[in-house]
Amino acid sequence: MANKGARRGRRRRSNGKPKRAPRREPIPPGPTGVHHIPDHLLELVLLRVGSSLALLRAAFTCKRWRRIVAAAAFLARFRSLHAAHVPGHHHVVDPSFKEPPPDGNSNHVYVPDPSTADAIDRRRLALDFLPEGDRSLPWELGDSRGSLLLLYRRNIVWHRITYRTWYSELHFSDMVVCDPLTRTYQTILCSDEAGSRLFLGVFLLDGVAVDESGGGFITMSNFRVLAVGYESHDFEDGRGTPRASVFSSGSEGGWQIAAENDVSIPEYALISFIGRARSSLYWMMERESVVLALDETTLEFSLIEFPCTVMGMPEESSAFRVIGGHDGALRVVRVMVNNDLTVFVQLQGSGEWVAEKVVSLPEATCGQPGREETYFQRPAKIVSASTRYILVTPQEETWIVSVDLETLEVERAHERNRYAGAAYPFELPWPPALQACRAADRRRSRRIYVPPTFAYELVNCICNAPTCSGTS
Repeated sequence: MANKGARRGRRRRSNGKPKRAPRREPIPPGPTGVHHIPDHLLELVLLRVGSSLALLRAAFTCKRWRRIVAAAAFLARFRSLHAAHVPGHHHVVDPSFKEPPPDGNSNHVYVPDPSTADAIDRRRLALDFLPEGDRSLPWELGDSRGSLLLLYRRNIVWHRITYRTWYSELHFSDMVVCDPLTRTYQTILCSDEAGSRLFLGVFLLDGVAVDESGGGFITMSNFRVLAVGYESHDFEDGRGTPRASVFSSGSEGGWQIAAENDVSIPEYALISFIGRARSSLYWMMERESVVLALDETTLEFSLIEFPCTVMGMPEESSAFRVIGGHDGALRVVRVMVNNDLTVFVQLQGSGEWVAEKVVSLPEATCGQPGREETYFQRPAKIVSASTRYILVTPQEETWIVSVDLETLEVERAHERNRYAGAAYPFELPWPPALQACRAADRRRSRRIYVPPTFAYELVNCICNAPTCSGTS
């Protein structure tokens, strides 16, 4: 009984006064700032930056961010996830249009995109550094690729059919490739083979060298020029054969004739260039139910047949364009008889063509400045086509409007609508020129040299960027 009383007494004493919890040491606060994010997670964040221009600005946040962005593996991954940044287009000015070129002595002008109008000062893209040569034959814009431009001199030969009827043929002449941002250029003399052919187009291609990821790229020291010409048949009137020649830059470069493959096409006057997509070039041929195509990789010509619902009549070359897309699919833009601007896409895998987007031009242009009731009585003409917008004009009068392919909105007031000619995209050079800090030694640096192109606007930040705290 005594033992039970002792146990009850101890129980009462323990129940009367609660035990104290063991004292714990305070937990130090964990990493909460952006500079505490590990490199592998920060890399995933930077990979989701919207454009190369935004990536460049992010790279100048601090030396650590610049080191991550400057890595060749990161740049290769970023380019595979994002399309090239296009801050604007070079527009050809049609001399028959009422708007003359701004400088009065060229046929092209740079027009910035509204969303990135402050990215590039258009004065930096002036071509006043090019050799003048013969003033009667000014440089005309032929193509663009990356930040480079390809220009040529128009060599027109006139032939008389009757006393009052003439027709013209365009022959090859000398060319020049330039980079407006670095103000460098290289003149290219036309080869004898190309000079003897009629002109179907000149195009810029990536150079033969590859980057660290194994992909192609283009710079002033690594480019190719593709000249596509026309040879008439000696044995068949009104028919001919397309030919291709390639010029490669570098000390071991020069002109080379591509392998010939006999593809019969109609007379020269019936052929018109209609677009570039998926590493191929396309020409419409009137009175033909097929399209001429040239593979930029193999340099082989072929004849491609489009469905009649997609291609329309062969005579409607001004209402038909071939474009690409960021998803790699082949697309066709066509103005239908009822003036519906329709975008057809070829489904990958099945090859079936389906209508992807439709805009009724008579309805969408109502209320636009200068719109007349007499417009769009006939199918409209396509002035220029790209993956971002389409420029169209009614046949009754040159009155250009642009159709945004993403929003399908029609706009008249944009500056690009003032020039009735083809448009060539200007891409910011890739990869950017960055100075990356070594992880092991902050006092030394590794410079990745690329021509100082679109880093010029932030060049003062290269040496003055703050040093991040945390993981380096």
